Amino acid sequence: MASDNSCHACHRSALQGGITHRSHGLGADPQGQQTTIGCTACHGPSDQHAVNPRLKPDRIFASKAEASVEDDQACLSCHKGGAVDHWLFSEHQQAGVGCHGCHSIHKQTDPVQQRTEQFQVCTGCHQREAADQMKFSHHPMAEGHVQCTDCHAPHGGAMSNLVAASINDTCYLCHVEKRGPFLFEHEPVQDDCSHCHLPHGSVNDSLLKTRQPLLCQQCHIASRHPGTLYDSGRLNGRDINIIGQSCTNCHSQVHGGNQPESSTFRR
Repeated sequence: MASDNSCHACHRSALQGGITHRSHGLGADPQGQQTTIGCTACHGPSDQHAVNPRLKPDRIFASKAEASVEDDQACLSCHKGGAVDHWLFSEHQQAGVGCHGCHSIHKQTDPVQQRTEQFQVCTGCHQREAADQMKFSHHPMAEGHVQCTDCHAPHGGAMSNLVAASINDTCYLCHVEKRGPFLFEHEPVQDDCSHCHLPHGSVNDSLLKTRQPLLCQQCHIASRHPGTLYDSGRLNGRDINIIGQSCTNCHSQVHGGNQPESSTFRR
C-alpha cells in the first residue's frame, strides 16, 4: 500500500493547501475516536500508481462539476449516522450531487462549513437564491448574518431538507415571538409561514409575497369590510386601507395575540 509520504512527494499542492490541518490529515485521534485517515483511506491502496504515477489511483474523484453519488461511498464508509442519516433521501443525492460537489477536503478550511463563505458555495448552483439577495427585502445571507444551513439540512431532513420538522418550526428557531400559542390565532400563520412570506427575498416589505392590501384580500375579500378591491383607484381619497401600512395600520398583530383587541388582530 502506498504511504502518505510517497503521495506528498508529488502531490505537494494538497499538502501545502492545508489538508494536514484537517481531520483527514492529522492522523489518529489520541483518545481513540478516530483512526488514521490518510490519502489511501479515500483513494484506495493505489500500489501501481505509487510505482508508476502515469497509472491512475484506485479511486479518482470527479471534478466538482461532475461530482456523483458513486464517489460518496468513500465518504459514507466513515461518515455514518448523525447529519447523514437522511442522505439517501436528500435532494442533493437525488439530483446526483456528491459530497465533494460542496465540500473541499484538501484545503485548510472547508468553505461550505464557514459562516462567511457558505453562501458563495451554495449559490454556485442555487442562482435564483443568489438573485433574491439583490431584492429590497431579504434574509441577510450575503452579509453573513444568516447562513443556508440555519434553515436547510443539506444532507437531508425530516421535511423538504429543512432542519426542523416543518416550515413553521424552522422559522420559529429564530422568530420565537411568532410561535404562540395565542388566545386569538390567525389560522394561516399557524398553518404555514410561506402562505404570506417568501423565504429568501422579496420586492415587498417583510419578505411578503405581494403587497398589502392585495395580500390580505386573497382571503379577506368579504369579511367585516366591504368587499371592495383596494387598488390604486382609491389613492386619491387617501383611503387608510391602502396608504401607509394598509391593513396593518389597524390589524398590526397579524400573527396572533392574547388581548381582547386581538380577536381582530388589532393593537
